[in-house]
Amino acid sequence: MGFLDWLFGSQKGQAASASKPLVPRASKPRIQWRPDSFPTEVVGESNYQDALIAVCGPHTRYGHDIEVLASLAREPSNAFDQNAVMVTVRSRKVGYLSREQAERVSSQMQEAGLPTVECNARIQGGWRTNQHDEGHFGIRLAMPTRGWIDFGIGAEPPGGPAKPTTRPVPVRNGPMSREWIVVLGQPSDGPIAHALAGKGAHIMAGIGKSTTILVVDSGRPFSEGLQNSATYRKAEAAGPRLRIMTIDEVRREFG
Repeated sequence: MGFLDWLFGSQKGQAASASKPLVPRASKPRIQWRPDSFPTEVVGESNYQDALIAVCGPHTRYGHDIEVLASLAREPSNAFDQNAVMVTVRSRKVGYLSREQAERVSSQMQEAGLPTVECNARIQGGWRTNQHDEGHFGIRLAMPTRGWIDFGIGAEPPGGPAKPTTRPVPVRNGPMSREWIVVLGQPSDGPIAHALAGKGAHIMAGIGKSTTILVVDSGRPFSEGLQNSATYRKAEAAGPRLRIMTIDEVRREFG
């Protein structure tokens, strides 16, 4: 059975306001990654909203969507996780890598002899429609969510040069051609994203004004950790315009 058959079943069986990038020239080793792709989510940013406001400005009706230069610093003295990797923007702490990502990134930074590296990042959010309805800021990094990381120091990955990644291209007139989708739990250029694009879906790296579905790589009920992730919270905050669906639910609805 092919992957599309697994995901969708066989036929027989079944905005934010934009600003100019705020990215200065590199002064330290910088992670190399595809343009306009920010797959890695920063966690704990809800504790650093003041810092993000200082970077982006106050809440506005349509929010913010800007690119910045972030710094990733290993924090081996962290009392909770010796692999902790702190994320700062303009010398302001804005969050950390998740524990899973920190273990991978910290070990590769240590092996390369890099206490800090730079990374392009995207900050979104900060909208407010009235006194009781507002969205917090979130930040994502231009860094792969798995495998080897190119720190821009001329090193090659184990086993030779990395294979190029491919952005999922939606087919025309597919049953999901009107859907703009974010996949939670899998990379935006992974097999699930490609399968969805094969049904016509437009794959996004993060939640935006045009997102219509958040596809969760997990069954219901969703775990507390998943529901507390910034991506999930943004999807919930979007209201009825953005549906949260499992892979099985997508398969049943779109065939």
